[in-house]
Order: sequence, then C-alpha cells, then structure tokens
Amino acid sequence: MASLRNMIDWVLRHATAIRLFLVSFTVLYLELALIRFLSAEVLYLGYFSNFVLMGVFLGLGLGFLLADRPADFLRHVPLALLILVAFVLVTRVDASYLREHIGQLFFGTDATPLRVPLWVGLVLILASTVFVFGGLGQAAARLFVAFPPIRAYSIDIAGSLVGIIVFTVHAYLGVPPVAWFALSFIIISVLLYRTASLSCAVTGLAVLLLVHASAPNHFTAWSPYQRIEAWSEKQSPELTVVFLTVNGIGHQTMQPVGSKEPMYDYPYTDVTALRQGKGFDEVLIIGAGSGSDVAYALRAGAKAIDAVEIDPVIYQCGYRFHPDRPYSDPRVKVVINDGRAYMERTHKRYDLVIYALPDSLAAYSNFANIRLESFLFTNESFRQAKELLKPDGVLVLYNYYRKEWLLKKICDMLEDVFGHPPRVLVYTDEEHGLMASLAIGPAIAGTRPGGPRYAPATDDWPFLYMRYPHIPPMYAGIMLLFVVLAIAGVAVSGHATLNNMRINLPFSLMGAAFLLLETKSVIQFVLLFGATWLVNSLVFFAVLVSVLLANLLVVRLPRLNPSLLFGLLIGSLVAQYLLPLNLLLSIQALWVRYLAASVLLFSPIFFANLVFGFLFKDTPKAATAFGWNVIGTMIGGALEYTSMAVGYRTLTLAVIALYAACYALTRWSLRGSREPSRSPVAGNVHEA
Repeated sequence: MASLRNMIDWVLRHATAIRLFLVSFTVLYLELALIRFLSAEVLYLGYFSNFVLMGVFLGLGLGFLLADRPADFLRHVPLALLILVAFVLVTRVDASYLREHIGQLFFGTDATPLRVPLWVGLVLILASTVFVFGGLGQAAARLFVAFPPIRAYSIDIAGSLVGIIVFTVHAYLGVPPVAWFALSFIIISVLLYRTASLSCAVTGLAVLLLVHASAPNHFTAWSPYQRIEAWSEKQSPELTVVFLTVNGIGHQTMQPVGSKEPMYDYPYTDVTALRQGKGFDEVLIIGAGSGSDVAYALRAGAKAIDAVEIDPVIYQCGYRFHPDRPYSDPRVKVVINDGRAYMERTHKRYDLVIYALPDSLAAYSNFANIRLESFLFTNESFRQAKELLKPDGVLVLYNYYRKEWLLKKICDMLEDVFGHPPRVLVYTDEEHGLMASLAIGPAIAGTRPGGPRYAPATDDWPFLYMRYPHIPPMYAGIMLLFVVLAIAGVAVSGHATLNNMRINLPFSLMGAAFLLLETKSVIQFVLLFGATWLVNSLVFFAVLVSVLLANLLVVRLPRLNPSLLFGLLIGSLVAQYLLPLNLLLSIQALWVRYLAASVLLFSPIFFANLVFGFLFKDTPKAATAFGWNVIGTMIGGALEYTSMAVGYRTLTLAVIALYAACYALTRWSLRGSREPSRSPVAGNVHEA
C-alpha cells in the first residue's frame, strides 16, 4: 500500500509534466497514424502525404498562436477525429484527377466510382486535420509556461521521441489502425479527464467500431510501408488467381507459371535465344514481390536466385499464397532490403539481373516527393546494375510502362550507361498499358529509337516519371495553397502586426529552412543507406536527438555569439553543397560511411538548432514564436516542390539563403532590448 501511495503522490506532483509528455507523444504518434491511415483509405493520397503533413503543421502553428484564447480546442479534438475517420471510411474520394493532371506518371488501377468530388474531400480532410492538431498544439502551448526552460523542453522532446519509437515498433509489428486510434483516444481521454473524458471515450468507441466494421473479410495486413490485401478468385476450372492490392490499388497477381503475361518469360525465351541457347545460372531479381518472377526463373533452370524485396509483408504473401511456392525452393535466397542498397553492397556477379516491375504505389517519406523505387531508376543505379553483370551477363527490365515517352526515356538512360541502346519488345499499345520488355548487356544491343530525348533521372533529380525538370502546374497550385494558408494562419491569429513580424519573422524563416534541411537529410540518407522504413525512422530519431543536444548546449553556454553560430551553420551548409555524395557512396565500409554521413549531414542540423535555441530562449513570447516557426514549416513544405525543377542538391542554396535572411532580420530585431521570459528552450518542428 505504501508503494502504491507513493506512486500516486508522484503522479499528482508531476501531473502537469505528464500532461505535456502525453501531448507531445500524441502529436507525433497521431500524425504518423493519420498519414498512414489516410494514405490507405483515400486512393492515391499516399503519393501526396505531405498534404496531410502541411495540415498538421498549420494546426499546430495555429494552436500555439491561439494559446491565449479562452476557447479550449482540445475538447473538440475527439469529434473532429470522428468526422475525419467517418468521412474517409463511408465516402469514396475520387482521386483520378490527381493521376491525370499532376504532371507525373502514376501506376495503379483506375479510380473507383466517385461519390465525393476530389476538392470537397481534400478540403474536409485538411480542415479536420488542422482542427485536431490545433487542439493538441494549443494544449502544448499552455503547458510550456509551467516549467523552467530546460525541463519543459526535455519533457517535450521525450514525448516526441517515445511517440516515434512506439509507432515505429507498431509499424514493424503490423499493428492495425484500430490499435492506433484506441491508444490515441485513451491518451486524449486522460488529457480531458476533468472536462470531457466521458464524451471523448464515447466518441473514441464510435471511431473504433467504425474502423473495425470497415475492415475487409479477406487477408489484410499492415506492412511498415502500406496496407496490403490478398484474396483468391477462380478464373476458370483450371485457374485460380490470387490478387494483391496495396492501399486499395491493384498491384500484383499470383498464378501458376505459364499463365501470366509473356514478359515474364522474356529472359528465358527471347534473350536466351540471343545467347545461342545459353541459360542463366545466377540470377538477381530486384523487386521480387510475391514471387512470380522467381517462379519463372526456377522453371527456366536457374541454379541460384537472390530475390530482393523491400516489403516483408508482400514477401510473406508470396510465401503463403503463391500456387507455385517459389520462396520454398532451396535455390532461392530472399533478401528483405532496398534494391539499390543491395546492389551497392553485394560483391556477387550475375548472369542475369532483372528489374521485376518495381513500381511502388506509395511515397517513401512524408516530407519528400520520392517513391520507394525512385533511386532504382537513375543513371547511377543502372551503372551499379551493369557492374554486377558477368562479362556476358544481361540486364532485363519489364513492366506496363503506360506511356511511350517513359519507355523512350529508360532506353536513353540505358544507352547512356552501356554505350548502346537496349533491345526492346513491345507487346501492347498505350491503350492497353504499353507492356514491354528491355534487355541490354555487353553483348546485347538493340537499335536506337527515334523521337526526342527526355531528361534522365539521376541521384540528384530522381524523377523518372517526369519528362523534364519543372514544377507541374498542380504542384505549383499546392505550393501557393501552402503559402496562402500559412499567411492566413498568422492573420487569423491576430499576430500579423509589424512588431510581431520584426520579432517572429526570423522564426518562420528558420522553420522553412529547417524543413528543407530535414528533407535533404532524409533524401541523402536514403541514397546512402537504402529506402527502408528503418532508415527513415532512424533519421528522424537522430534529428530529435540533435535538437536535444543543441538546446542543452544553449542552456549551458548562454553567451554564445549569434554571428559565430550563423557562421558555423552556413559554413557547414556550404561544405555540404560542395562535397558530392558520390564521394560518400564510394566508401565501402558501412560504419565509416555512416560516420562520415553523420558529420556531413547532421552538423548543419545541429548548428541550426543551436541558432534556434539561442534566439528562442530569450524571446518574450515563446508560444507565439514557436507558432510562427511551425507556420514557417509550411513555406518550407512548399519550397520542397522546387526540387522537381532544380534537384535536391540545389535546395542547399535555398537553405543558405533562408538562414542568411534570418541572420539579417535577427541583427535588426536584436537592436531593441527584450525581457527574457520563463519559456522552454524548444527545438525546431520535429514531426516525422
């Protein structure tokens, strides 16, 4: 009894600290949960997950800017979540317009019959997201002032770190949405225990019942990347096909060898004939998926097959459901990893390397407009594949390429790498998906196709599905929307006065610059270590740790020279811009590469947080300044789209320009004297 009494006393003494921890935890956890849930339930929204992220930033920013308003927005968060979940599950947002007008090529099935127009759906999703995180942001802002700076900051970062860790573990274990929302509503009920905990519990129960009732009655699993469903249908007395969808979009089928499209047989018929009947003993399959490509290689007599698949659940579906059981064959070695990362690390050489329809249906990161396969289809990646071939080896690609210009672009890229064009066999026209197979090797060449050349995808500009570098009109519209919403958010909050702008505009610039810097770090780590979910999680975890370390240093060394900090920050950014990533890619020892990459990529993040902490610790209104910082991240989110026109390396120059402007404004604003406040030393926005 004594120990229980002591524990209760401890909880009561630290109730406010626990509330701040729970709010910070919920912000990170619920953000990640909503992005995954909405990407799975709204067709093709997975390609534009930063749309949801910008709604999160706008809500948090408004919540901090409206912290002194009498209304308590947290009370209405459960109802806003219920509206959002119910709308998404009950209606069907038509997203086909995005595929047709976005300016990039997207794979997947046609959109389902529309029930709700696209713009109505997106507006309601955005509004609900803003309200949910506005309530959480307001709650966090009101709790900040209860503690000395370092303690408040430490609680905030601890909650954020645990939120990322818990959701990462849940993603690894395949925990379903019912558990995500159950945990979120339990915590929100605790936060509302004095005011609306009962109504929150009832609302939460309604959400859980709705999510559970909407679950399909066939196989469904959540991989670290996406929702995967599988079911079988009898096509004829002799043929049963297992269908596999990803986030509601048709992705793969599993059926017996010989019953699939002719492109699966291409390496073992047409290409083997070009090799005077010589088969392939050692085969590498990139994007092995549910195993159909492996099954065809086994039937052709391959002696050893390395099957690389990034999604563990898709592999498990192939292992369990494929009628030919290709993954049970002892000749097959399965590697769950990113294909590009595997090609860079292996020392083996192959008779045949196959790019087996590696067209993912999801974005890799919530921040950047790249997909899981983006760095597989670059000149540098094709060069890596070439190095894995034996002297008479062959690289084969096949897919439904949809558009002739995309097929032509890939042919041109292969010619750039191999010195001659590939052989191409086209099975169907564009109206029927443009199914085609390509083969190239030291001894395999084709004829150069006519028509214009398109910009090759590179590690700096990894946009295979765009004809040339530019910002597509719809993305430009989204950029403008983010900027308008950011300005409107500040205006609505009543903080758009000249004095507020003088003090707080530098924080907005830092928010924009930091989001771009964080995005670049994610992209560069993907290139260096692979596009896996674990790399993504570790990068954001490392960013939060660097925020914590930087702010601890600010507290211990309060008299740091701001000009020196800005100099170190801009100097590290210049070094990052001048030092090519290819130099790091040439480092074979992974631990050496990791250390070098950490110094090069995280030193600007560390210095950026030193600058932020130094300026933030003495601001007279911490919640307002933090709100401006969060709003600024929306500007950064808009600027990230410029990578489609200039590549990711050039974003470093934009970051330098933003921090230089911040330094100039800071020099101006520091001319006046300001009273320090009892406010937390907070880091930059740290949502994953």
